[in-house]
Amino acid sequence: MNEYKEYLETGILGSYKPESAIIKKSDSGASVAVFRDSSYTLTDDTCTREREMLIKGKRFIISSVFPLDARATATDKMLALIDADLQKDDKKF
Repeated sequence: MNEYKEYLETGILGSYKPESAIIKKSDSGASVAVFRDSSYTLTDDTCTREREMLIKGKRFIISSVFPLDARATATDKMLALIDADLQKDDKKF
């Protein structure tokens, strides 16, 4: 599907396609995945990613700030939160 048709069908300015990512290394040695629909700003200790999305005709700018020296990835933290929530549910029954 070409990008224009994809935009018409989804309303998203660019889509998340892991296979299209470019991996870059920062000066500190951290690896950063770069996607075509996001902008990136690197400082000494953070990577800020911004993405513009159109949803039902409304424009949203999504910003994420990641510490470069994080002890865990955002995915690791989310999975730990999900596991903790599931353990709470198991204790209820």
